[in-house]
Amino acid sequence: MKQNKRVIVITGSIGTGKSTAVNIIKDLGFNVLDSDKIVHEGYNKDSELYHNVVNYFGEEILNKDLTINRMKLGKIVFNDEECLKTLNKIVHVYVIDVLMKGIEESNSNVIFLDIPLILENLKQEKEYSLKFDEIWLVYVSPETQKERLKKRALKENKNVEDVLSIIKKQIPIDEKVSMVDEIINNEGTIEELETKIKDLLEKKGIGW
Repeated sequence: MKQNKRVIVITGSIGTGKSTAVNIIKDLGFNVLDSDKIVHEGYNKDSELYHNVVNYFGEEILNKDLTINRMKLGKIVFNDEECLKTLNKIVHVYVIDVLMKGIEESNSNVIFLDIPLILENLKQEKEYSLKFDEIWLVYVSPETQKERLKKRALKENKNVEDVLSIIKKQIPIDEKVSMVDEIINNEGTIEELETKIKDLLEKKGIGW
């Protein structure tokens, strides 16, 4: 990897507006590598991740058209902690490999990595040699987070308690503040968020 490349991870808990922040960064012309998209595409037939998962869990997890049946796979790992650990390792190794290749192949001097659960998996990410310079956290207060999730659940006709329960599976947002390099407060409007991102880029000496 070229030494002059700057790699910044963007993260945030559910309901904080990370996706909105990422879209602003993309609109400013920056290269953003999306870890969730890498996983989603990795489960497609004939990808390296697909073959690694099928090789370990067997063809019984496949549909008739040979695509991976996520429900069958989910049932296996839900009932077996070792299988879950193995699946997570297979996925992590693959995603980090694709991210590092993406950084290597990019012509940009500044590359952003969109990794929602980087802090929850930080030990694993470092173990598998994910290299980055800093982490930026999109932040809202726990109260705002819950309020936004309630509105989203109602809008999408989902059970509010089910959606709110996702928060408990993540590190509390206020704890994440001490784990990152920069905080982007997203309590206001999209316009205010864009201004804060531009101010942070300017502070870091990053032009767009």
